[in-house]
Amino acid sequence: MIRKTETLPTWDLSDLYASADDPRLEIDMDAVREQALAFELQFKNTIARTDLDAHHLRQAQDAYEALLRAQYRPQAYGMLLFATNTQDPERGALLQKTREFGSAIATHLVFFDLEIGQIPAETYDALIGNEALGSYRHYLDHQRLLSAHNLSESEEKILVETTTSRGQAFGRLFTETHGRAKYCLNRNGQCQELTQSELLPLLYNPDRQLRETAAQALTKGLKRNAHVCTFIYNTLLHEKDVLDRLRHYKRPEAGRHLHNELSAEIVDTVSEVCVANYGTVADYYRLKRRLLDLDELTHYDRYAPLEGDDSEIPFSQAREIVLGAFGDFSPRLLEIANDFFDKRWIDAELAAGKRGGAFCAGVTPDHHPYVLLNYTNQPRDVMTLAHELGHGVHDVLARDNHLFDYHPVLPMAETASTFGEMLVFDRLRQNLTTRQERLSLVCSKIEDTFATVFRQVAMYRFEQQAHQARRSEGELPTARFNELWQNNMQEMFGDSLSLGEDHAWWWLYIPHIINTPFYVYAYAFGELMVLSLYARYQEEGEAFVGKYFDLLSAGGSRSPAELVADMGFDIADRAFWQGGCDLIRQRVDEAIALADEE
Repeated sequence: MIRKTETLPTWDLSDLYASADDPRLEIDMDAVREQALAFELQFKNTIARTDLDAHHLRQAQDAYEALLRAQYRPQAYGMLLFATNTQDPERGALLQKTREFGSAIATHLVFFDLEIGQIPAETYDALIGNEALGSYRHYLDHQRLLSAHNLSESEEKILVETTTSRGQAFGRLFTETHGRAKYCLNRNGQCQELTQSELLPLLYNPDRQLRETAAQALTKGLKRNAHVCTFIYNTLLHEKDVLDRLRHYKRPEAGRHLHNELSAEIVDTVSEVCVANYGTVADYYRLKRRLLDLDELTHYDRYAPLEGDDSEIPFSQAREIVLGAFGDFSPRLLEIANDFFDKRWIDAELAAGKRGGAFCAGVTPDHHPYVLLNYTNQPRDVMTLAHELGHGVHDVLARDNHLFDYHPVLPMAETASTFGEMLVFDRLRQNLTTRQERLSLVCSKIEDTFATVFRQVAMYRFEQQAHQARRSEGELPTARFNELWQNNMQEMFGDSLSLGEDHAWWWLYIPHIINTPFYVYAYAFGELMVLSLYARYQEEGEAFVGKYFDLLSAGGSRSPAELVADMGFDIADRAFWQGGCDLIRQRVDEAIALADEE
């Protein structure tokens, strides 16, 4: 059990609803049902017409946005309440109820985006430049691109109505399976039962024997649930194969690229550049093997702390560190982030059944976001706090956009989070005086960067191969997934670290590949981009701050290429991504130089 040294914050959801049985939940859902029916009656068969005018389309778009804002509120509450206790059947029932409500509402709305895609080209070209549609131009243009993959209205309705009994249901089963799982940590002949969130931090413990024991406990626990998790993944892969075929996507990842407003060529370039720089990872772990004085590094040594990197950091201190770093950048950034603490928008407490990992959930532009993490007093938890607060700040700054431009696409969504980590790292670095402290901090940051860039690319390549294998080989056994996982992860390390056989099972607890296929490359995209942005900030100082806030305030109103071009970069240029990898290489060279100092 993680030792608790203070009371950790839990979020206050009462500004959504008072409780799971708050009568306002039913009242609000009933009102949205009426809105949805009225919307369908008023606007169906009025959009895909040659005589469509800009005023009518704007009226429909405004009504559509207002309806979705109202719809998201009950669904957000159900998801957030469930995340803090996935074992509570009442919360699970509420989650399912709000999801079914969302699916029912969507059946009345399916026609709208379909009709946008069906507006005759000449009509669309004539009206889209009208000032009345200016704020919706990006959304409408993007819907036109997506329309090439739309099915018929009746087919889309079937998919919407069955969402909660298809992939979404299996995603919930995956979350509940890991939320309920207990892991037996063998200490002094006694079995200590831990949750996954309590067990994983032990892989960062300075005691190598404890790390090995924790890794063994994790593997044993994952093996117990391997059958159900493998079945879940096989089912989701097959479902995506069917949907991709029906929607005419040529590659498993093509739909994600389209929604991220990125070309396959750009994403392939990011992946290829990262793989070409795997040697940087190997060079670092050869250094770490020397620093730890080990003959061989294995999977449970990857995150072993160096001397001077094993102190616990209570949450109150983490708050001071993060807010101090944000304040150094801008008082405005400090003010926004501080609200998350003062207004209880953060849930950091460890609890039985709580979802593992961390996330930031933006609801709508007129409502604040919420941050969830599992704080264990580890130094890396400070970076996690900075990361999720970065997401939160991004959401707050983007709130002047309408709902459809509120959330940036996934690769851009990692901008503020990664930049927040960089600010904290820089502040910590400036306060260190000894060589060993500097070396420990630099190595810790290198490992975090590797996890965000190279590990995510390795995971992306695992996903690509898993989807292709499922399509060509049929249902895959756990061993086949293990093989693909292990090969991709080992390639990243070369001969600098040997991943033991146990590690081959560790794909089984990765939520992103279940809930959001091909999400993971967004992390590498964001980190490499932010490295370049941060270098620009260090060059320009105060002059950079306004441009940075403009970037975040844009939300998802423009494509990644357009947003990054405003900052002076071209994401289609291979040299841009290599520049980010070169900056990582410089940090590894710095660590080697510090280690070689007498």
